[in-house]
Amino acid sequence: MARLPEEIITTVLGLQRQLLERLDEATATEFVIQEQFGETSETIDYFEQLQNSRERADRYYSRLYLTLRRIYESQPTATRDTLELLYQFIAEAEAVLAATDATIKEIRRDFNLS
Repeated sequence: MARLPEEIITTVLGLQRQLLERLDEATATEFVIQEQFGETSETIDYFEQLQNSRERADRYYSRLYLTLRRIYESQPTATRDTLELLYQFIAEAEAVLAATDATIKEIRRDFNLS
């Protein structure tokens, strides 16, 4: 079984937690907008942005999960390519978190949602 340093495991699990939080925030924001403003020509673009945010967060949550699992199933050690892929996904997930956070905050501000 391939093992990773504790710091990497902590980083990946922390990113997954944050990605789940962004999924929740995007869904909650969409729900509130739908309840207060309905689906109109003005809100459609916002719904698409929130859907894109959810999809990006979900995609990186899954990528991190699958890559981490693949590494821990590897014998006797994980391949260099798999490890590099994990590090790439970590960097990309951090960028996705920042982008989705900015999108959600901007939309909430546009609708004066707290």
